[in-house]
Amino acid sequence: MSVLIKLREYRTLPEAENQVRNFILKNSKDTINMTIYELAKASYTSTATIVRLCKKIDVKGFNKLKIMIASEIKSFDDLHLDILDTTSIHKDETTHEIIEKITNITIKSIEETKMLVDEDLMIKIAKLLNEAIIIDFYGVGASNIVALDATYKFMRIGKLVASYSLYDRQYVQAVNSTNQHVGVIFSYSGNTKEMVVIAKILQRNNTPFITVTCSTSNQLNKIGDMNLFVSSKETVFRSGAMSSRTSQLFIVDLLYALCCSLDYDNSQISVNRTRISSQ
Repeated sequence: MSVLIKLREYRTLPEAENQVRNFILKNSKDTINMTIYELAKASYTSTATIVRLCKKIDVKGFNKLKIMIASEIKSFDDLHLDILDTTSIHKDETTHEIIEKITNITIKSIEETKMLVDEDLMIKIAKLLNEAIIIDFYGVGASNIVALDATYKFMRIGKLVASYSLYDRQYVQAVNSTNQHVGVIFSYSGNTKEMVVIAKILQRNNTPFITVTCSTSNQLNKIGDMNLFVSSKETVFRSGAMSSRTSQLFIVDLLYALCCSLDYDNSQISVNRTRISSQ
């Protein structure tokens, strides 16, 4: 889990905590050499505010936070990533410039999402999906496109899957789920009203479910059995849906590949059998 990405994604903090957040993001290399008292003075806040922020992002103390930031700075430098980088598309830009910028934002979103991946958790989820009798995928808006993509991929390897574009059908799908199903809910914010309703239904039905959301605390990852996180880089138009969709698709591809690797021979047979001939 990247603590810097998590800090960046928190946009609704109280004013004092937000001041600490902004200082750390803009001065991460300086922060790792500061004491908690120096950071409080530099950010015009208090040590209590810094402690509260650490608790909010699930970090046990300021010293632990500094260690995590120091480790991540190297990763960001190696990947040439800027935690505060945004992509601004201007009115008079050429087609070539727009193509370059959208390519850049897509690549960076995937690279940041990779930093959020917990390999042990990924393989645990892949095993759960392989053992499931039925896999149900849920999502609305741009996330529904991801759910449909996942449905097709897992169908190709012989899994019984279900996914619907209309919310009323997703609702019925959730109501009819059992503990022999596994649900996968896609929602970048983690607070999409419809998906929270679905999650609570699955919870009541004792249906295990996985959430794919942003890394900040949200309604879905508070109740999900297992939670995966994605990153989203924004453009000047705040089109986070563009890169969050790409990041979610990346997670789907990882899970699909891991599931295939766990049952490689049978997966190959299923994929070959379901290939549509051009003749």
